[in-house]
Amino acid sequence: MSFFLALLVVAAPVAAREAPLPPAQAFAMTYVRQGDAVQVRWVMPKGYYLYREHITASDAQGRTVKIRTPNGTMKADPTFGPVEVYYGTARADIRHKGAITLSYRGCQADGLCYIPVRVVIPAR
Repeated sequence: MSFFLALLVVAAPVAAREAPLPPAQAFAMTYVRQGDAVQVRWVMPKGYYLYREHITASDAQGRTVKIRTPNGTMKADPTFGPVEVYYGTARADIRHKGAITLSYRGCQADGLCYIPVRVVIPAR
């Protein structure tokens, strides 16, 4: 009997974890473009975070486009070491006239890390 109780105690935290959300729900991204100014925003549910250094942008030729992001929260990441992450919300500001390929990556806390997500923001 005590074996089964011990098994329940060990298995309960694993069973309590929620299945990972699809990337579009885990890192809900929106943007507003006015001329060459693009403001990007992400909203993440509790238990998800986005890596600051994994938010990148490039133009149609693959050249890096400068991106501004605020400071994040420091996290001791088991894979990447000390990194800055965003919990809850994140934002980025970009200035570029043409189409932009935006890439970002995040994780489910104590769960899986997603492959980088790539989104094309069209030129206006």
